[in-house]
Amino acid sequence: MMTMVSLETRSLLLRPLAPSGVEPMLAMSQEDCARKWLPSQVYRDEAHAASAVDWLIRQFDSQMTPKTNAFVVGVSDKATARLIGHVGLSPLFDGVEVGFGIATLAQGKGYATEAVSRACAWGFERFSLSTILGVTDAENVASQRVLRRCGFRRKEEKMMRLQGVERSAIIFELTEKNAQQTGRTGTPGSPCGG
Repeated sequence: MMTMVSLETRSLLLRPLAPSGVEPMLAMSQEDCARKWLPSQVYRDEAHAASAVDWLIRQFDSQMTPKTNAFVVGVSDKATARLIGHVGLSPLFDGVEVGFGIATLAQGKGYATEAVSRACAWGFERFSLSTILGVTDAENVASQRVLRRCGFRRKEEKMMRLQGVERSAIIFELTEKNAQQTGRTGTPGSPCGG
């Protein structure tokens, strides 16, 4: 298993998920925002959430990359150490996608932008990725704003399977150069997930 040091931003600590994250992940999955944009990450009960968290923990393997495994970390508020969301890099098509979700009460503070920016910078550095994709439902304007703030550029819109349903999706792309030029680490937004 790959050990990952915690990543920091101005306001956040991004660290590997642990069994202690099961209860907050379950609570976040029950929020309206998660039900709308991330229905595949809505957990029935604590056992279901524990199984998902355990699977994510086991994905960290030093022999793998986000092109083969999901590298998802918890997003904690630095001041309180409270788990407020998740962010990660996962396989998509022949590349890597960033995904994220922030608890409703923590939205509007720029946390998603901070988390996505830091996770992408880590992906470029650790895995020498050339690009990272961001995929949102065409109606998920808040997540699209987060991606744009992080330097992602709109690549295309097409019908594809999102969260188990055929939907109109907008695909964004981030290159390391665009990420460095943007250099943003947190402006307010209110996304639930991308």
